[in-house]
Amino acid sequence: MTEKYKVQIMLNNPDGLARNHEPVITKLHFDEVQVHKDSLVLYNEADEKVDFQLIDVKLEDDYIREASIVYLVQMEKGQLVRSYWLLASDQPAAETVAAPEGIVRLEPTQSDGVRRLDTGEYILELCTGTADGTSYGKWGIRYFESKKEGRNLIKDYSNAIGGFYGPFFTPKNGLINPPEHTKVDFTVEEEGPLYCRYRFEGIVPDGLDPNLKGKGFTITWEFFYHTPWFRRTYEVDDFSTTVDGIPVVNKITVGDEYESGQGDTVFNTFACYGGTYYREGDLYANILYDGVYKLLDEADESNYPNIKKYRDSIGQELNEVSWDYFWRLFCIKEGILSAEEIEEHVDHIIPEAHRQVHQSDRNNDVLYSAEGVDVNATPQQTIFPMSANKTAEINKETGYAMVWYTSEVVSRYQIVQRKDSGWVNWGTNGENEYPELPTGSTIYTAYGQFEDWEQQADTMEKNIDSKQGMVEVLAE
Repeated sequence: MTEKYKVQIMLNNPDGLARNHEPVITKLHFDEVQVHKDSLVLYNEADEKVDFQLIDVKLEDDYIREASIVYLVQMEKGQLVRSYWLLASDQPAAETVAAPEGIVRLEPTQSDGVRRLDTGEYILELCTGTADGTSYGKWGIRYFESKKEGRNLIKDYSNAIGGFYGPFFTPKNGLINPPEHTKVDFTVEEEGPLYCRYRFEGIVPDGLDPNLKGKGFTITWEFFYHTPWFRRTYEVDDFSTTVDGIPVVNKITVGDEYESGQGDTVFNTFACYGGTYYREGDLYANILYDGVYKLLDEADESNYPNIKKYRDSIGQELNEVSWDYFWRLFCIKEGILSAEEIEEHVDHIIPEAHRQVHQSDRNNDVLYSAEGVDVNATPQQTIFPMSANKTAEINKETGYAMVWYTSEVVSRYQIVQRKDSGWVNWGTNGENEYPELPTGSTIYTAYGQFEDWEQQADTMEKNIDSKQGMVEVLAE
């Protein structure tokens, strides 16, 4: 005799926030009943079928013991609860349910592109990196376009969203740049119409700091169908070192970088949730800027071919080229300076940078903006916002905004919006490249024309809570 079951799924909406195609993942456990893997049908309160996807399924023969069910929810502002219902049985369903419309895989365009997706909301391309030491070969999302806007935020695939840098990318470590100097292994964990989950794994190349050698990392990416946001989680092997002369334990710099070409930026304003406290100007950049020109001038008579090649690549104005070029002189991978020469220069950089940032009037020179900051108008087109986990970069002309929620509060950020080069950066580091995001953190990111970007950030912080109710055995 066939047994049939009905299972309530209870949805709680924190703060009664409006939800737009909000992804919900509900854990399922069936310990005492035989639920066939092909028997599930999901309904809402109006008795309408709801598209879903099963992930992380653990079977015993053809019966589900554990799984998670992914589905999308609409909720009006003020609506606090909903109930969905699963119908199931110990036999496969009589009729095969057609796969829902959903995420579409497109053909990658880059040599290292492993997934190009049309999520219904975005078109994006995940790349595994070429390790060629250039921003054009970084792993991460190297193409990102809102389908509604139709604009790629990373011109010519010349940068990436999702890389992490500090504490590896410092002069003390010979500027090892994980996205530029590493190729990642790519694994598909889940891939379906409503939900895709991918894993990047790699080893950061060894630099000069013995405390940072042999460190592995994993980045988990999650994408949903027709949903305003995606998310990623960063795991890095334990480490303890110093940056800017200050101890750092298991904190990293994540950098989302955008390119538009000289004379423009994809974003022209930055804001923190509830108002922005920040310091402006990048004194460290000035110190490095002066150091680069000093080294170039002193190297003229020696006529080193690597120095000449570097000088030719950057031209006369450092602010008009990518930040990556700005640093390249001190990168051990480039071989322009020896390890000993880099370490000697660092012995001058770190104490001077620390003194200017932390032991001068600037340390107390904290500004506030209720409306957001025009970053390009600040010295070095750089600000360092303080203590936030919900932030946004906004284009005032188009109304589009990139919104971030980090699962941990970030003590300081580095935000750059530089029209000279067209480079925009969102980084979880403070002055002098000190990393501020704890490893293990998850970052939610949304892009669009939001009526209120802070409400969008709230939905990412306060996901819909869902729970499986009791399993009811239905009478024949």
